[in-house]
Amino acid sequence: MRTALLVLALLAPVLAQDEGVQKGSTTCRALRPAADPALQALLKAYEFTEPNFAWTLRETRKGEKVTQYWLSFPSAVKTEIPENNTVWCRYWQPNDGATRRPAAVLLHWLGGNFDALEIVGLRMAESGIATLMLYMPGYGPRRPKEGPKEKLGTKDMDAMIATLRQAVLDVRRAGDWLASRPDVEASRVGLVGISLGAVVGSLTAGVDDRFGRSVFLIGGGDLAAIVMNGSKETAAAKARLEKDGFTVDQLRGMWKNIDPITFASRVRPEEILLINAEADEVIPKECTLRLGAAMGGPELRWFKGGHYALLFQLGKALKDITGHLRERTAW
Repeated sequence: MRTALLVLALLAPVLAQDEGVQKGSTTCRALRPAADPALQALLKAYEFTEPNFAWTLRETRKGEKVTQYWLSFPSAVKTEIPENNTVWCRYWQPNDGATRRPAAVLLHWLGGNFDALEIVGLRMAESGIATLMLYMPGYGPRRPKEGPKEKLGTKDMDAMIATLRQAVLDVRRAGDWLASRPDVEASRVGLVGISLGAVVGSLTAGVDDRFGRSVFLIGGGDLAAIVMNGSKETAAAKARLEKDGFTVDQLRGMWKNIDPITFASRVRPEEILLINAEADEVIPKECTLRLGAAMGGPELRWFKGGHYALLFQLGKALKDITGHLRERTAW
């Protein structure tokens, strides 16, 4: 009897943990076709080859207002790096009992420090927005245990194109998962991206116009102009490309299928909010204006300072984000 009780005691933590694990399968939503044949041809690279995907949701912390989880599912792209083939997300679920709430996929910046973004995700959920922070390829749990740990800005051209395509497909799956949640209104699943996340987010929003109200902070379009701008974040990539003899115009043609401007006409401008820095040294102001024009003129707000000044104004930015996402679009 004592032995049996000892075994049960040892198993108790495992059983309790398993009780906090959910598993399921979600259907991948097809892209809406483009009327322009040339654009439709570019969209083919962002279609899924599998009709659905399996996922695991593990509860990690239950608070009074928000429950936190780890969500994982297979990436739609299989790479040579095992860690990169599983998408990991932090998920904050509001505990307010709402049944048709807005939701958002939160996308991080290039540097890969997630502490501030976790606070943003938590605050968004506390305001009633189900929030999923996705680790993009090569970041967080997806960093390779062996071999070079390259950030997106240091990859060669082919690798960068492949990584951005994989990121878009991963974000699309995350959006499909949120849209399938019983407490989420599928038409109100949006995107919130900061810096690199704003570039990936605005690209995704154009590729997959099923995403709803979205906010992109310190981002822009025209990737060739951004990379060749000469900021310290893109200096290595610029030097490598110049050494290989590439010009901005050549890069625009080669990167057309991963540039947010290419697909920007597919977004609904009334659902987009752009927040940018007046003196951004990483994303030239012209690149922000080009993206806004290609999107059809969404609301564009400017804050004082450079690219990193946003970190000191996250409180105000958070108010803008949640206000925009909670509002319903008037059709």
